[in-house]
Amino acid sequence: MTAQSWQSRFDELHQRAIDQAGTTDFGDDGYHEGFRVLLKSLDDENPQGGRIAVAEGVIVAALVARLQAQAEWKANPQYRSREIKAPLIIIGVPRTGTTALYNLLSQDKQFQGLEKWICDAPLVRPARETWNDHPQYQANVAMYEQLMAIAPQAMIAHGVRPDDVDECIVPMAPSFISNVFPSQLDLDQYDEWLMTADETPSYSRYKDVLRLVGLNDDRRWLLKNPSHVFGIHALLAVFPDACIVQTHRHPAASLASLTSLLNNFMEPFFGESIDCERRLKREAKFWAEGVRRTMEAQDSQPDRFVNVLQKDIRVDPLGVVRRIYDKFGLDLTPDAEAAMRAWSLREAENSPGEHNYDKIPVDSPMLDEFKPYIERYGL
Repeated sequence: MTAQSWQSRFDELHQRAIDQAGTTDFGDDGYHEGFRVLLKSLDDENPQGGRIAVAEGVIVAALVARLQAQAEWKANPQYRSREIKAPLIIIGVPRTGTTALYNLLSQDKQFQGLEKWICDAPLVRPARETWNDHPQYQANVAMYEQLMAIAPQAMIAHGVRPDDVDECIVPMAPSFISNVFPSQLDLDQYDEWLMTADETPSYSRYKDVLRLVGLNDDRRWLLKNPSHVFGIHALLAVFPDACIVQTHRHPAASLASLTSLLNNFMEPFFGESIDCERRLKREAKFWAEGVRRTMEAQDSQPDRFVNVLQKDIRVDPLGVVRRIYDKFGLDLTPDAEAAMRAWSLREAENSPGEHNYDKIPVDSPMLDEFKPYIERYGL
């Protein structure tokens, strides 16, 4: 048990972030509600052992990122005039091919994305030739190497290198309305709050992050985040012209793979395995609600979506790309196609092999809420 309650550490945790960031402006206090719900959930559910350090690390990192983004906005007020036009956004339940498709499409230089080292603390993206000398880039490289040493299996399955494009969920965490917290900390109370929370402020702040990072870059944005299936209504409210690609796979496979991956990440940090049965139930509930929301959104705005099966990404990646480009009127240049083919060949050659995990029976009652989703997409 911590020496004091989590709720009483509200100011202390902020001060720790200030000490790290060297600045004091957190911006508006709209994040306080989610942050206080998170602290109360930690008090009531009382994580022990390595989970305490993980919780502290996740919280302080989100607060530091908030401070750093606020400082960057102040230093670059012209970000407000930037437009985010028709971003191409990949969504889908985790382990359905979102990362593979994201990396494939990112080979096309007409797009810009959020590189991992920038996601953690947004800033105006500097010229590529300066990255190696940038302290934030260097720190991210060191962290990547540390994680490879601590959790090699998880990093091979889903590790993101500093130069790679990363998920929107990372720079959205500082709003404290995010799946980051229950997915890493397994907190029922916060989870229940998140189920009904309005994520629109989080997406609005995220749009400002994109304006900042791409201040000197006029290319179209390519983004990816599985949790957008859950926040789809807020996403479409903030990005009404978004072009959305949703990936699909039978949830018996995707949820089992996700739980295994989470365990591979968390076991080295917590010093113990997660409760896989409990975690499966949590993930099933969360993502069943997410796909329900996306089906609702697709019914109301079908022209905003393309649906892709994970197996098609593996078998015919360029065919999937052409279908996406045709749908949204994108130009697939010979150079982009060649880069995508080369990337696909490298991935096939360097594949670590099949990710092994305990399977879920396709007729498991845990999947009952997915039945309309499974039927709709022929899974």
